[in-house]
Amino acid sequence: MKIAVLGAGAMGCLYGAYLSKKNQVLMIDSYRPQVEAIWERGIAVVETDGSESYYKENISAFLSGECPKKVDLVIVFVKSTNTETALEENRNLFSDETLVMTLQNGAGNDRKVAKYADSKNILIGTSKHNAINLGSGRTRHGGSGATTIGSNAHCTEPLERVAEILRACGFGGTVSDDIQRIIWSKLFVNLSVNAFTAITETPIGYLAKNAYAWNFAKRLIYEAVEVAEADGTYFDRREVLEMVRKVCIDDAGGYSSMYQDRKRRVKMEIDAINGAVVEQAKLYGVPTPYNALIVDLIHAIEGAYDLYDKP
Repeated sequence: MKIAVLGAGAMGCLYGAYLSKKNQVLMIDSYRPQVEAIWERGIAVVETDGSESYYKENISAFLSGECPKKVDLVIVFVKSTNTETALEENRNLFSDETLVMTLQNGAGNDRKVAKYADSKNILIGTSKHNAINLGSGRTRHGGSGATTIGSNAHCTEPLERVAEILRACGFGGTVSDDIQRIIWSKLFVNLSVNAFTAITETPIGYLAKNAYAWNFAKRLIYEAVEVAEADGTYFDRREVLEMVRKVCIDDAGGYSSMYQDRKRRVKMEIDAINGAVVEQAKLYGVPTPYNALIVDLIHAIEGAYDLYDKP
């Protein structure tokens, strides 16, 4: 399969590298040094045991908007704030049959994709893998887990086809027929782990280890569960807490994408994560003071970037 990966950051490089074992992969990004490094040397993945694997065969790299080829599958890994720009710049990748899969953080990315692809060709997924961008085409693989995908159009054939490709390349692809549960489950993790570790500048495991941090995370999660239920998707609160805690324990030494964004002093995805919960809550009159506070805190941190030297 010919696969384009939009966004050659930590997760984009991880997926691009592994998928290149059995597919032709086109890495697409707007950051020229990253594109040039991948074009020249391929992608290097530092595994959890410290070993380093190199992937160059079947991988090419292009600046956003400069890839002239139609592809079978587009995987969207750009920051949610850049989704529409990336899709607009790379319209030439799409044919009528091209599948588009978003594995991004946050909510609402599938609605942005819907402007560029038919609903039957849109796949939505979550990944329990974690990676850190080391720059120059290198990524550190932090934690592993399943990649779960679904579709609002409930089209079985493309889902099974992509899931099989993911499994063949080591991603443990599974298909879910309850896509809203996938989206909310991913949000519960991101709105607690991503946001809190960005504020405290700590590894993911800190959230489960520190009682004060965990108590605050629970408040964020409980608010989001109430919004999910108002929206029609019901969860057992204890199961949700256990799921989030397991992520923290399994990837204790890893760092969230928002933590990495703060370190690089770039805009964080808070509006598509905690902010999405706050906006959805307004539709149902559900109070979300803790999530609203987190959104304000993250934006306040972003506002202070100019007070410091760039990293």
